[in-house]
Amino acid sequence: MSSDSTAESSTVNTFDIRGIPAKCVCGTATTIFTADTVKNPGRPFYRCLTRRKHHLFKWVEDAVLEEVEDALPKIAQLEAEVAKGKSDVEDLKGVITELMEEVVRTKTELKRCEVKMKIVCVIISLISIGVVVSLMN
Repeated sequence: MSSDSTAESSTVNTFDIRGIPAKCVCGTATTIFTADTVKNPGRPFYRCLTRRKHHLFKWVEDAVLEEVEDALPKIAQLEAEVAKGKSDVEDLKGVITELMEEVVRTKTELKRCEVKMKIVCVIISLISIGVVVSLMN
């Protein structure tokens, strides 16, 4: 960090740039300087590297506060999306449970059908044997 005695608190020119400024409106990169004024000793600020009087100047704490303020609605939206996702997962767990119960019921019914088919096959076989035996006599 370098020091700069021109850091001011009354004339702050941010050009409505919100958050941490990567570049000045002139396109030049910004960097953090440290104020060495009596009013703001050691206070960090962003400033355009051109060092022209009317270029970007922004206190670091103001930039960080804006970053946080801008992030809060996004965080709230993400929280809402996560809550909806959790709700959807719970709904899907219920559907999966219902489907698993249906699979068990279907397997049970299938086994019953298999037993009935075997009984029908035995009955048809017995009738066929009876018909064949009666025709032979």
